[in-house]
Amino acid sequence: MMFNVNSIYLTITPLLIFMLGGILCLLFYKRVNIQRAVVLISTVIALISGVKLVKVLAREEFLTMQVGGWEAPFGITLFVDRFAGLMIAMTALLAVSASLFSFSDSVMPTRKKQIGFYPAFMFMLAGISGAFLTGDLFNLYVWFEVMLISSFVLITLGSKKDQLQGGIKYVIINFIASSFLLLAIGILYGTTGNTNLAALAESLRDPALQTVTQLAAVLLLASFGIKAALFPFYFWLPASYHTSPIAVMAIVAGLLTKVGVYTMIRTFTLLFPLQQYHYLQVFILIISSLTMLMGVFGAIAQRDIRKVLAYNLISKIGFIVYGLAVYTPAAVAGAIFYTLHHMLVKTNLFFVVGIIGKARGSYRVKDINGLYDHFPRLSFLFFVLALTLVGIPPFSGFWGKFMLVDAGLSVYDYRSVALLLIVSLLTLYSMMRIWGKCFLTKFDTRLEQLITERVFMKEYYQVYIASVFLFLVTLWISFSPSWLIEYTQRAAEQVLTPSGYINAVMQR
Repeated sequence: MMFNVNSIYLTITPLLIFMLGGILCLLFYKRVNIQRAVVLISTVIALISGVKLVKVLAREEFLTMQVGGWEAPFGITLFVDRFAGLMIAMTALLAVSASLFSFSDSVMPTRKKQIGFYPAFMFMLAGISGAFLTGDLFNLYVWFEVMLISSFVLITLGSKKDQLQGGIKYVIINFIASSFLLLAIGILYGTTGNTNLAALAESLRDPALQTVTQLAAVLLLASFGIKAALFPFYFWLPASYHTSPIAVMAIVAGLLTKVGVYTMIRTFTLLFPLQQYHYLQVFILIISSLTMLMGVFGAIAQRDIRKVLAYNLISKIGFIVYGLAVYTPAAVAGAIFYTLHHMLVKTNLFFVVGIIGKARGSYRVKDINGLYDHFPRLSFLFFVLALTLVGIPPFSGFWGKFMLVDAGLSVYDYRSVALLLIVSLLTLYSMMRIWGKCFLTKFDTRLEQLITERVFMKEYYQVYIASVFLFLVTLWISFSPSWLIEYTQRAAEQVLTPSGYINAVMQR
């Protein structure tokens, strides 16, 4: 297939922008205001490039680039299809909002410690983009390490004791995930002589190699399962995320687990298609169900709003992976749609919770009351986002959940569909409990009200701008979902057709 040269360079543009932004932030290491300008400009340009990439992929099937001119499978392959394009565009969108949110000193560590935030933030975005773009397993490992190092810096920013403890847990479990990935790469390379995904997919069609490489498949599932916070590896997420500054928690929660989901979907549709590995399909189905349950039970048990959101995040990862386990075009389309919805809504909920924490000085449910009376705009944002997270119509969560339920019913998987609906009801309970106790109760006059919403908005307008920006995008998708549903359906068809990926990369 012939591609326009300018379109091909769109493949690498977001990655280069994030890398260049990180380097510029390092050059102005002690100039926080300059770093902020660099980050905002870089993320906006990346968003424009990401949106253009999505538009180009609406008419082109794939975009590939061989860095350095070496043909696959010998060179460094970058590959973008509709799924990857959507993920890159959403990453850039969240990056713009997170940069705006971080401009408020109220949700960040001291000014002195902010100097390390923006370089790490940009390099983490580069690592995430690289993971979405790479067409090689070893390069995926490299981008994972870039993500790990930069996200560790972000999680421990402020150097408080609980942050360091959470950061150590985060690094240890991700080191184990990286070790599993390296072992899998070693097995696959030793068996096939390749780490290029297209070449591997072609080689693994040989039935003899499928038997030898099953251990690699299990190791990859474990590695990506840890990254995605699937059962039984999810415990690191609530233990590490809630200790971070809220600006860090929002962007990390919105993006990092989705990289694990993306690589899992890519691996088990391209390298190890689940229709050929039925035992893995059954295993992933069981894991997705347990992830839903353990996540929502954890959310119900928590009394810290940040942890409630963290456990609900885990539960919704189970929804997404369920779409992979069903393994039909409709199910994978639902998984992709739900991923995009969840990235938007979960990031924004953490933004709103950050505003609550600043306004009330605590994240514990028992310490917060009277928000509806004193913060009506914030209350409206939280209520609508909570309904969106649960999947109440007509919000975006409903459309994603409907796609998954419809796909499950089409294969007569009534038990999993029933579980998905029950988990949704329990999620509603966990969010409405926060609504009832923190928003609808009367303000305790014995406590000092530090600030009113009007004053708060004037002083910390950046946090509201960031939240409203994502809120408007969510409403757009909620009330005009047809274009995205159609796009994700086309993306799912590509993902479930490995021959298209192979032919595009190998230039056939």
